[in-house]
Amino acid sequence: MSLPKDCADHLRARYRLLTGNKLGSSHAHELVAAFFGYKTAAALRAETRFPLSDIGKAEILIPDLRLMDERVGTLRGLPADLPGVEDLTSELCDFLASQGHFDGRFWRSRHLSDDVNAFVQDDPMMIEGGLDGEIASTNAYFDELYIEEYDFKPSDDALVATLTGSLNGENDQDRAFHGDKIVFTTVMTFERVAGRIAYMEPELETDGKVDDSMYYDEDFA
Repeated sequence: MSLPKDCADHLRARYRLLTGNKLGSSHAHELVAAFFGYKTAAALRAETRFPLSDIGKAEILIPDLRLMDERVGTLRGLPADLPGVEDLTSELCDFLASQGHFDGRFWRSRHLSDDVNAFVQDDPMMIEGGLDGEIASTNAYFDELYIEEYDFKPSDDALVATLTGSLNGENDQDRAFHGDKIVFTTVMTFERVAGRIAYMEPELETDGKVDDSMYYDEDFA
C-alpha cells in the first residue's frame, strides 16, 4: 500500500473512533494531499520527482497547515464535527513517527518564521560561526541574536530562507570600543527530499559586518 493511502486510512479510522461517524475516503485523501503540500490528491499521485517513499531520508517535515485550512474551507460535504487542522496535523505526524516512516523534526507552526527562529536559537553558533571575523574585530562579548526579517522562497529543488538580523553584545569596559552590534544576513537552503514538505536540515551561508552607524549619530558625536 502507498503512504498516502495509509495516512488516509488512519485519519478515517481515528475519526470513526472519536465520533462513531464516517469520513469519506476521497475527503481523507484530499486532506492528506494538502498535509503533504499538494492542492489535490491527483497532484500528489502525479508526483514522481520527490516521491513520498523517500520521506524517511528527510530530516525536517513542515506540514502545510495553511493549505489544509484552504482545503477544509473548499471541500464539499466534510463532516461538521471534523477535528480542526491542528488536530488532523498532529494525528498524521504521530502516525508517521509511530509507524517508522519519519524520525526527524516536525515543524508544525502556522508561521514558518517561528520554527526557523526556534531552530536557530537552539544553536546560535550556526549563524555566529559565520561571523567569527567580525566578532574578533571588536572588544565585545556577544550573547543575543535577533532575527528581524524573514523571506521564504520555495523552488523546485529547495526551500530558501533569507534571514536578516543582528548579533548584540556588551563591550569590555577595560578595552577600546570597536562596536557591540553586528548586522547579518543568513541564507538557509533546505534541500527538498520528498513531497513538498520534507527537507534535509539547512545549509547556511552568513555574511555580516559591525554596525558602525552609531559612530555617525549626532547623539554620540
